[in-house]
Amino acid sequence: MRHNLLMKKAKYQIIKFSRNYESYSYRFTTRVVAKMLHGFFLFKKRKCEILAGATTFFALLSFCPAMLLFISLIGFFTGDISVAKSVVLTSINDNIPSLAPWILKSISAIVDQQLHTTKSSNIFNFLFLGYSLIGLISALMYGVRTIAGEKAKGGYLIEDAKSFLIGTVMTCFLGFLFISSNEVLFKLIFFSGSKTLPEFARTLFNFQVLPILSSVLFFTGFYKISSGKNISLGHSFLGACAFVGLFIAGKSGHWIYAQLSEKDLAQNYGNFSSIVMAVVWIYYLVCSFFYGASLSNIEKENVFTLVPVGEAAEDSSEYPPEVPVGDDYYKSAS
Repeated sequence: MRHNLLMKKAKYQIIKFSRNYESYSYRFTTRVVAKMLHGFFLFKKRKCEILAGATTFFALLSFCPAMLLFISLIGFFTGDISVAKSVVLTSINDNIPSLAPWILKSISAIVDQQLHTTKSSNIFNFLFLGYSLIGLISALMYGVRTIAGEKAKGGYLIEDAKSFLIGTVMTCFLGFLFISSNEVLFKLIFFSGSKTLPEFARTLFNFQVLPILSSVLFFTGFYKISSGKNISLGHSFLGACAFVGLFIAGKSGHWIYAQLSEKDLAQNYGNFSSIVMAVVWIYYLVCSFFYGASLSNIEKENVFTLVPVGEAAEDSSEYPPEVPVGDDYYKSAS
C-alpha cells in the first residue's frame, strides 16, 4: 500500500514537472519570438536598411586604413610587420565568403606599397590610422542613436572625441579578435613558453569561445553606451547576442549562396562577382548590427502604440494654426 502511494506521488511529481517545463518553455519561446518581432518592426520603422547602406559606404572607405591599423597593431606586439600582414590577410580571407584569390593579391600589393617605407610601428601611426576610422564609428553611433530616437549631444569636437575614444576601444577589441582567432598569434601571446597549446586552450580555440564571449560583452557595452538612453543591461545583452548569432549564421550558411546564386553572379558580373558578394556581406553585417541595436532599444520604444481617432482629432498641436476667415470670404466664394 505504501509502495503504491509512493509510486503515485512520484508519477504526480513527474507529470507536474513536465507540465511546468512545457509551460515555461512556451512562455520563454513566446517572449523571445515577440522580442525578435518587435526588434524587426523597430528596424523597419527607423529605416535601418537605408542607414546600413550609408554605413556600408563608410566601411568600404575605411577598409584600407583599418587593415593598416590592425597590421601596425599586431606588428607592435609581434615585432614583425610581415607576420602581421600575413595574419590580417588570412583573417580577411576567412571572414569574407568567396573572396577571389586575385582580389587578395591586389589587397596584398596595396598593403606592401603602403608599408614598404615602414618597418616598425609607432604611436603616431596608430593615432593617424585611428583618426581615419572616425567616419565609420560616427556612422555606427549615428545609426544607434537614430534607432533609439535620441539626438547627438555636444558639438562637433565632442562628438569627434567620443567617436575617437570608442574607435580606439573598438580597435583594441578587434585586435584581440585577431589574436584569439589565429592559432599562431594565440600561442605566441598567451603560451609563448610552450611548444604546443595545452588541451584546454586548444578546446577554447577550436570552439572559438574567446571571440564569441568577447564579442557579446563588447557589443553589450557598445549598445548600452552609444544609444544615449538608459537602457537595461539585459536588453543590450540580447541585442549583442542577436548580432553575434546573425554573424555566425551568415558565415555558417554561406553554402546556401554557393549552391544557389554563385553561378548567376559569376555570369552577370564576371571577375567582379566576388567584390559584389563582399559588399553584400558587409551590408548584411551592418544590418545585423542595427537589428541588434533595435532589439536593445525596444524597452523604450512601443512599436504597437495605437492612437484613438477621437484623441488624435482633438490634439491639433501637430497641425498649423487655422487662418481666421471672415464672412466676406464665403460670400465671394459662392
